[in-house]
Amino acid sequence: MITYLKLGGSLITDKNKPHIIRQAVLQRLAEEIRAALDAEPDLQLIIGHGSGSFGHFPASQYGTRDGVATAEQWRGFAQVHAEAAELNRTVTAELRKAGVDCLTFDPLSLFAGGSDNHQRASQSVFTVLEKGLVPLVYGDTVLNPERGGTILSTEEVFIQLASAQNQPARFLLAGDEPGIWRDFPEKTELIHSVDISLFHQMNVKFICGAATTDVTGGMRAKVNLAVSLLKKGLGKEVLIFSGLEPQNVFKALLGENPGTLIA
Repeated sequence: MITYLKLGGSLITDKNKPHIIRQAVLQRLAEEIRAALDAEPDLQLIIGHGSGSFGHFPASQYGTRDGVATAEQWRGFAQVHAEAAELNRTVTAELRKAGVDCLTFDPLSLFAGGSDNHQRASQSVFTVLEKGLVPLVYGDTVLNPERGGTILSTEEVFIQLASAQNQPARFLLAGDEPGIWRDFPEKTELIHSVDISLFHQMNVKFICGAATTDVTGGMRAKVNLAVSLLKKGLGKEVLIFSGLEPQNVFKALLGENPGTLIA
C-alpha cells in the first residue's frame, strides 16, 4: 500500500511572513522520514509539500486560484510558480541531505494537457516509486482549459495520483495543528478518530479555512480530501496531525496515529 505524506506549508514555513522557512523543523522532518525508511525498507512513500509563505501570498494578491486571464494575472501566475519552485528546491535539498533519495515532479509540467496525459504523467510517478526512489510533488500553478490557469493544491495532486493508481492508500497530512478540534478556537477537545459515515452528524467548528493566507482552504481542504478519497474508495484512512511535535512524522509513517484519524 502506498503512503502519501504531505508536509503542510504551515509546518515548514512561517505563513504569517513571506519567504520564511522553518529550517530546523524541515531538517528534523527530513531526518524522521529517513529514519522511517530505514526502519521499514518496504515503505512505498510519496511526499508532497505545501507552498506556505511562498506561493500563497502572490496567489492571494493575483487571485490565481480563481483563474488567469489578464496580462497582470499571467505575470502573477509565473510568480506563484517561481516561488513554489523556490521552496521546493529547499525541501528537496534537505531531504537529500538527510539521505532520502527523492525525485521532484513539477505539477505545472506533470499535469499539462488533458486527462489522458494526466494518466501517463501519474504513471511516471509510480514508475519512479517502483525503482526505489521517493517521488516529491508540491502545490503549484497549472494550466486549465476553463480558467486559463489555476492552482493545484498538494491534496489535489494526491487525488490525481491516487485516482490513476486506483488502489487504497494511506494519507498522512502533517501540519501545525494536532488534528481536528471539536471546539475551535477554544482548542480543549481533540477528536482522535472519525468514522466518515458519521462525519456529517458531528459538530466540528474547526472545519473552516486557514487562519493565515491560504488560497487552497486550510483545514477544510484536508477534510474535503479525506471525504473525497474515502468515498471514492481511494483512501483506506486519512491522518491529520502535527508535524511540529518531534517524532510524530516518524510514528505516522510506521503506522501509529498521533492525531485525528478519519477512516
